[in-house]
Amino acid sequence: MAKWNVNDIFELTKFLVRKNQSGSISASNLFYAWNSEQTAFFEDLKGRWQARSNGKSGANTGLIENQTILTKLTPFTFLKTLDITDGSIEKPDDFSYRLGFRINGVDCFKINHNQIANVNGSVIDPPSITDNKFYFVEYENSIYILPHTLPTATITTAELDCLIQPTDVKWGFSYDADDRQVYNPGTSQQPQWLQSEIIEITKRTLASFGVSYKDKDFEQFGKAAQLTGD
Repeated sequence: MAKWNVNDIFELTKFLVRKNQSGSISASNLFYAWNSEQTAFFEDLKGRWQARSNGKSGANTGLIENQTILTKLTPFTFLKTLDITDGSIEKPDDFSYRLGFRINGVDCFKINHNQIANVNGSVIDPPSITDNKFYFVEYENSIYILPHTLPTATITTAELDCLIQPTDVKWGFSYDADDRQVYNPGTSQQPQWLQSEIIEITKRTLASFGVSYKDKDFEQFGKAAQLTGD
């Protein structure tokens, strides 16, 4: 089944609303609800990953479930190369969750805020540029790096693997000769999710409107969309 666009979601919804004799749902109301559901779904997946990766057994337990979650989150997983300024980096505006952090291609060690003085004063394993031993403390919008004074001639960037927030979808339109709204892909914002998650979020959205459906409705619509090329 080809990946659905916003118009596919809207057309399916209109079809099911007519089938249920449930009145009508405007595109703006539909995608306001859809965006709320995608945010909740994203946070649910992220929370499940955090719970598994931060547990006592670590991220190596339940590898199949871990991989399933990460696969669903693939469209929102990015490698960001960020400038280091005054020993810190600013997180991207759409940042949601840190997956990894490296300097000079080496993993940095996360410490708590109250450990900065102890780590700086350590005689066993202190922060060291020579030994590529870097630590960091995470804040809401930035990451503080140890050693905090870095040679700007040689160390200018850090690599951040992260999840970014989903972008709100939008059904864009223009007007036809009869002043009716018609779908305009050029002004639309398409779903970033993989197809299976688009269907799941759409099901949740329909349920929030009280619109009933059967799985075969989605299968039949998907086949019809493939035949028509929509």
